[in-house]
Amino acid sequence: MTTPTPTRMNVPSYQEVIGEGGAMFTVFVVELETADGNRQFIQRRYNAFLNMHRELKKCDYPQISSFNFPTKAFLRGASSTKEYRREQFDQYVQLLVGLNPMPEGLREFLSNTGKVQQALHKSTLRTIVRGQNRPAESDIKTINQLMSKPTMFLKFGRRGEPHWRKFSLICTSGGPGGWAIKWETKKKGKTPEIKIQSMKEVRFGQHSAVFARKKMPHLNSLSFSVFYTLAGKKEPETLDLIAKHPDDFFVWTVGLKHAIDNGGRIGMDTEEKSEWQRQEEQEEKDLIDEFDDFDLFGDDEHADDDHEEEEDDRLITTGNVMFSWGFNGWGQCGVVETIGRDAHVMPSQVTSSACRLVDHGEENSDGFDIQNIACGGNFTVAVDSRMKAYIWGHGSVCGGVADKHGGSVRRNDHVFQPSPLKQPFRNVPIAMVAAGDQHALFLTQKGEVFAVGVNDVGQLGTGDLNDRSAPQLVEFENVQADNTIKVVSAGHSTSAAVNSQGQLFTWGCGMYGALGLGDEENRESPHSVSMREFGMEVKDVSCGQHHMATILVSSFDVAKSTGSSAEKKISTKVCTWGWNGCGQLGLGDFVDRSTPQTVEVISSGGKIVEQIVCGAAHCAAVVNITMGELEIQGQLWTWGNGVAAMATEGASHAEIPRPFHLTKKGHESIEVFRIAAGDNFTLVLDDEGGLMLLGVNPNNNSGKPVNMGLDLEKIGIAGVDGIVTEIAAGGRHISVLAPKRFAYSSLL
Repeated sequence: MTTPTPTRMNVPSYQEVIGEGGAMFTVFVVELETADGNRQFIQRRYNAFLNMHRELKKCDYPQISSFNFPTKAFLRGASSTKEYRREQFDQYVQLLVGLNPMPEGLREFLSNTGKVQQALHKSTLRTIVRGQNRPAESDIKTINQLMSKPTMFLKFGRRGEPHWRKFSLICTSGGPGGWAIKWETKKKGKTPEIKIQSMKEVRFGQHSAVFARKKMPHLNSLSFSVFYTLAGKKEPETLDLIAKHPDDFFVWTVGLKHAIDNGGRIGMDTEEKSEWQRQEEQEEKDLIDEFDDFDLFGDDEHADDDHEEEEDDRLITTGNVMFSWGFNGWGQCGVVETIGRDAHVMPSQVTSSACRLVDHGEENSDGFDIQNIACGGNFTVAVDSRMKAYIWGHGSVCGGVADKHGGSVRRNDHVFQPSPLKQPFRNVPIAMVAAGDQHALFLTQKGEVFAVGVNDVGQLGTGDLNDRSAPQLVEFENVQADNTIKVVSAGHSTSAAVNSQGQLFTWGCGMYGALGLGDEENRESPHSVSMREFGMEVKDVSCGQHHMATILVSSFDVAKSTGSSAEKKISTKVCTWGWNGCGQLGLGDFVDRSTPQTVEVISSGGKIVEQIVCGAAHCAAVVNITMGELEIQGQLWTWGNGVAAMATEGASHAEIPRPFHLTKKGHESIEVFRIAAGDNFTLVLDDEGGLMLLGVNPNNNSGKPVNMGLDLEKIGIAGVDGIVTEIAAGGRHISVLAPKRFAYSSLL
């Protein structure tokens, strides 16, 4: 297969990754684009580029020979900003792409992109992991398709050191008994495999005898064992693996458990792939195999140059680091040093002596592995990888922290560091959290909802007006085991939930018709909102101060109208209701509504709404647009309060949704991946893990709106490269998650 030549290259970022013994590894992220518009990313260590540079200097390229290649001292020096150092390396790749003709060795080097790994930030799993209490059949099909692509795992054996191996799901013959997982080894002519039907159990952690030989407690949360039996043997064998990233861990453990529970059946049809698709996949695999052990630019000859440099595909994402900033009057940022100040200006890592660092399995005050976050009006709630809930901030909702809060800083009833929350669902994984002004909702993977905090208008949904210091189960009418809750949202004093059948429930304060029930009465328990007239299922809901917004979704068969092969096309519609004093309903006026109304501007013209959020008096949405050959992905739309929606001082309120054009250096459009809304601002996460703030900056009290990028790289925490994966916005504070990576040079 011919390797395409890149026509454009740039370096969006580079990472300083921590390794064994505190060693630091410099890894560059390079974006490449070919003439056909195909974009992809590669990660390459500094030493690999250095060796390549030496080889190219031998080829008589004047521009390469004269270029002052960045030294490691320059990259790690404190005399210049990280952005300037990145720009220096970006200049080098601009020279590389300009080489004409491009050397075959360089083109092949750039083509070996490590396709075996799923992209960290654009993971297709987030909707499955975050948005649903258990994977549906369509999700299992996606998971199995991901398993069919080679994925790197650290494999433990009964002898010797652990080794990195590529694993994939294969079908050896028709029927349930034909599915197996295989992995590549260095032994020629041997490709081991294990039949799915021989597997008995998937067990999390490092509990097997094989793991006991080389135990790595710091990676326990990414470890699992597959128990299986061999013909003629009574005692089970184990396949013991450590994943490179939590997404890989999720894909394989969920996929294998589902297959085992269903007698070896896999959620995808082998006949779906055409002959050319199979051929293309085989060619891609052959290319990966060809370069797997090939030292293209003589790295081994220069091993003494930097023996600590680590190959990029050996990096392990061990967990998340949490950062917060903004108003901290009640300790909602979890940063004790700034208590009593109006605002905590710079993002700081959230730590707590009350928390256990999950990755290392021991008491540690440096951090804890958070998987899910939500910011309320004056508090923050988080869930760690063990599905344990933590809460901090105002005492009105934080009074229920565990009695022995392990040294949390506490003043009266307010809590200034993350502290364990008493939770009756301790042994049930939490799928989603939502935070209102003074109450919080927890959605478990069983589809149950628990509520905690203030309940003066029934926002907890417990059937009374009594506050709760510990989460209490919320009862829903006609919600059966096969029709469970999959989405929850909390507003100022309202709550909402969507079940697996696309039915919407609301409760709490009914002022301005905020519950969508046709009146302004409060509700102390969940009530169903009629959406029958729209003929679509509710996909998502967001609660503002006194208004709500939903995304409705439906699919139809394109084949019937076009005569093409079977294809399902998705359409979406946005509905809003409640207070409309700033035009936040997007209906072209400022009149309140007590029942759901269609926002026509954003519900037509080939628009697919991926996400919608409500601030105090504004809305924002992520929209994909398809009009003929025109395709726009991740476009931001805003409406409502002028300061928050337009990010301009003195801006009038926007009663009609309009696109907000975001650009970065070079005037390239930003593709929005996720958004969050505070009282007077919108937080934007782009598809490369960058942050932007639109509206009133919670870092100060000026009240002036801003349109600015936020750079976590300036913090300089070892192992954190500034790429953000999750965001949350409170009334006047912000929390985000960034992955922390670790490298093991002794395992090569």
